[in-house]
Amino acid sequence: MIGATLSSRAPSAQAPCHSPGGHDVLRLANAITAWIEADEAVFLDAGSRLRSVHGRLARVRDGIGRSTELLSADRMASMREDLARAAGDAGRIETLSGERADALAGLRTAIADAAVGAKALRGVFKTLDYVALIARVQVERMRSRHEELVPFAMHVDELVDSGEKVVRVIDQRMEALCGQLDGSRTVEDRRSDEATGPALIDGFMQLVTLIESQQREAGRQREDAGRSFTALWQAIAQVVMGLQAHDMVRQRFEHTARNLAIFADLAADGTLGDGGEPLAPHLRPAARRRIVLLEIAQIEDLSEVYNERTTKIRADLGSIATELGGCTALLGRLMPERSGQGGLGQLDAEASRLREGFHGGREAREKTTESVERSVVATQSLIELTNRLVELEYELRLAGFNAAVRAAHVDGGDETISYVAGVIREQASKARDMAEQVRNGIESAASVTESLSQRILPTLGNAESSVETALTSAATLLSDAEASCRTALAESTEAAQGLGPEVEDVHHLMSASEDGGAMMQALGAALAACLAELAAEDLPEDDAARLDRVLTASYTMEEERAVHARCFGLAPVSAIPAPSPAPAGDDDFDDILF
Repeated sequence: MIGATLSSRAPSAQAPCHSPGGHDVLRLANAITAWIEADEAVFLDAGSRLRSVHGRLARVRDGIGRSTELLSADRMASMREDLARAAGDAGRIETLSGERADALAGLRTAIADAAVGAKALRGVFKTLDYVALIARVQVERMRSRHEELVPFAMHVDELVDSGEKVVRVIDQRMEALCGQLDGSRTVEDRRSDEATGPALIDGFMQLVTLIESQQREAGRQREDAGRSFTALWQAIAQVVMGLQAHDMVRQRFEHTARNLAIFADLAADGTLGDGGEPLAPHLRPAARRRIVLLEIAQIEDLSEVYNERTTKIRADLGSIATELGGCTALLGRLMPERSGQGGLGQLDAEASRLREGFHGGREAREKTTESVERSVVATQSLIELTNRLVELEYELRLAGFNAAVRAAHVDGGDETISYVAGVIREQASKARDMAEQVRNGIESAASVTESLSQRILPTLGNAESSVETALTSAATLLSDAEASCRTALAESTEAAQGLGPEVEDVHHLMSASEDGGAMMQALGAALAACLAELAAEDLPEDDAARLDRVLTASYTMEEERAVHARCFGLAPVSAIPAPSPAPAGDDDFDDILF
């Protein structure tokens, strides 16, 4: 202990100077020693609390950094690319929907043409049925030609029966197809009225633009907050380093107390504590004067340096406490708004709105697809009849040919048979043309449905799935990013709570350091009083060098040596080499803080 050094080497009855000023030197030196011991707890408490503040600021920076990383360029660029592709798919949906509508219109036209032919074909077979009845009556009358005309009449009956069956099947399937087409048109028209395509494309592009804008703004805010808290984090580290001022005071005052003890020994018996012979009595006043001169200079320098450092510490703490308020408010503005007004929350809300809108139209899209698919199936059931129609056309040609032959061979000038044969030939030709019209209409419908089933509907389904996937992915990514940002910033906010008051408390705590500066100034004044009582004599050079070796033997700081050199105009002789200066940098902070 410093006080123990003084009291052990200077009896209580013997002051360092035979005067009231000497008693003040001893009293003030012991008071400073006691203050240093007491103030050590203050500095340790301040250091501990500031290290805690430093650690919490590191957590704040980490949270801000993680929230910034969530908005990194790669992540957002990938999402923007997905949304841009989805916008392209939305455009393809619009184009394909138009092609589907055109295909349905073409399908309706083809079926309408086939329906006209089918209706005419029904009329032809009704006529043929009537004519066949007349033919049967005539055959019964013409006994002479009965065996020749009966096969012809039976063939006509079979032709009518077969044709009417085909027409009935065509009518049934045509009716079913027309019903499906009407349903498809109704669903398609309703979807067209919604005009979701352009709105969806615009929504995609607006979201991409909004993401770019929010990314820039959020990135700038987080960079500002990160820089601000990093500056505070570094400032706290600097303050903690500045707390070494207490160690500096303790070490340097230990050397002053030791030298004052030597000053007391000189007054008592002339010894210097180096094991050598005591100084001659006539040299002792000059030696004591040299010690007083040195310690006055050391106390003045120590007081000035200490006051400068502690003043800077208090000023820095005051500035940090003030800055923490503004930085904490800035941190609060980074928190995503749950209402979706700005930041990631707004992006999440917009992506969710687009997804819900597109998802809401899923039922209509599915109904449209199902309706069109049913129309395709119904058309395919008609296509199956084309072979029957080809056969029917052949039978009609054959019937017309037979009618012509039978009319030519009927003798007796029977006009009825001639008329029947002519009508059969004429109606067979007409029925053949109508059957061809039906077949052509069905084949045209088949071509349309092939395009629908093999290209339009699959491609449209893939595009819709792609849009759904992109929207879901974007909404999920933004929602996850918003939640992760909120968590990271909540951790930062929690770590930042109360930092300002904590630093203010440390700032108030450090005000006790002012007492030490005042006591050092008082000690300097007491030493000056002692100096005034000592004659202005100089030690011989050899004795001065011996005394300086003793006085500087325990010096560990370059500042002490510099004071000695300034005081006596020469470099001090020291047994302890000056320590190498430590490189500046964050590693120093880590050594001190941790």
